[in-house]
Amino acid sequence: MARGKLPRDEWWRKAVYLSHRLQLSYFLIRVLGFFACVLPVRVSYAIVTGIAFAVYAGWHELRKSVTDNMRCVLGCDVDKKTLRQITWRSVLGYFKYLVEFLRFAGMSREDVQALIDSSGWEHLDRALAEGKGVIFCSFHLGNWDLGGAMVALRGYPMNVVVESFEPERLNRLIQHYRVEKGMKLIPLEQASRGVLRALRKGEILALLVDRPVGEEGIAVNFFGGTIKVPAGAATLARKTGARLVPGYLVRRPDNRFQGLIAPPIEPEITDDVEHDVYVMTQRLIDTLEGWIKQYPDQWYPFRRMWVEWPAGVQASRRPSIAHAGGW
Repeated sequence: MARGKLPRDEWWRKAVYLSHRLQLSYFLIRVLGFFACVLPVRVSYAIVTGIAFAVYAGWHELRKSVTDNMRCVLGCDVDKKTLRQITWRSVLGYFKYLVEFLRFAGMSREDVQALIDSSGWEHLDRALAEGKGVIFCSFHLGNWDLGGAMVALRGYPMNVVVESFEPERLNRLIQHYRVEKGMKLIPLEQASRGVLRALRKGEILALLVDRPVGEEGIAVNFFGGTIKVPAGAATLARKTGARLVPGYLVRRPDNRFQGLIAPPIEPEITDDVEHDVYVMTQRLIDTLEGWIKQYPDQWYPFRRMWVEWPAGVQASRRPSIAHAGGW
């Protein structure tokens, strides 16, 4: 590398930092949100396809992370062309998700409902009827924000734990999109009180359960390897008696969506708390694994997931992007 020349990935990090510092990300979201609402959606998709390709081609670190994760999903014998196609479609799918998120502000209840065909509402109703609340477990699969809006706009009391964004002005803007669609937000920093309050009122608490975490996570089997994910959903279910209800909202070829609410995962109650939490978390991740097998290109694993790789899978030696943005 030439003297004084920064690695390509370092330029991406510096660009993100500068964007936050100068409030560029906030103004960019405002501008993009305006055009996403006024332009035909197919035009917006065409624009973000170009942006997605620039990110895919230019952010080598992100591309390698997604490629390694997809290799674990597709198997060690997957051919390079298929692996490259699925990786690209995952990146593109995420940018399409961003278009739909930006269109939130201009979408009515009827607009949202017209986009979605869904099933499994009887499972949610049955779980809520028990009066102990429901932990609606979603994943970084398809469009989870639109899925939350789908539930909230049907009149269900939907509470969502959200991570904060920087700068604060950008955070208020992004969370406003969610509030506009009937979701009640619980900032991650205040989650310990907010989630218990929601469940004690017999409401729905939505959690994304496939975010990779460090040593504080619980180790579970995933596609034959080991990942560490938050134990919060299972811990809350065991503590409160709330039912764990998995669900997803995936994109169809016509850019409409298919939603599914699965049957509740029965709580595991023994004298061994750690065992109970592990069993329920593993059941959730088993559910996710089955859905990813169906829709691998609709899963957005922009951080390294595995702490122990599946047998036969050789990952690249590049560092994780877990602290460089990701999701």
